[in-house]
Amino acid sequence: MITFFKGLLKGIFYILFFPIGLLGICLYAVFGIFVFIYRLIKITILFFTGRNLKTELHEDEEVKKILEANKEETKQDAVEPVLNLYPSDQEMYNVDNYISPTFEDKKEEETKVEESDNND
Repeated sequence: MITFFKGLLKGIFYILFFPIGLLGICLYAVFGIFVFIYRLIKITILFFTGRNLKTELHEDEEVKKILEANKEETKQDAVEPVLNLYPSDQEMYNVDNYISPTFEDKKEEETKVEESDNND
């Protein structure tokens, strides 16, 4: 008897909610068709009038302004490059006919740099 009521309630559930679900799916499909037609007409008009097909959001415009301001600031704050006295091994291999300095040469350079710092 319990299985009978379970089956009966399941049938009532299907009878009540299947048409509602089917109606929702049909409305969604009709809405999708209208949106497709609207966008097709809009993009066709924009294309033949020569306007941009991409629509930019308000946030996109704000980001462009911020990026342009940052570019201007970096142009103003240009820093001279730092001379690397001891390049890494990879940079040494990339140079043609590079002769690696000996330990004494490096010590001489360091003392020259220290002396020039002390003289200033």
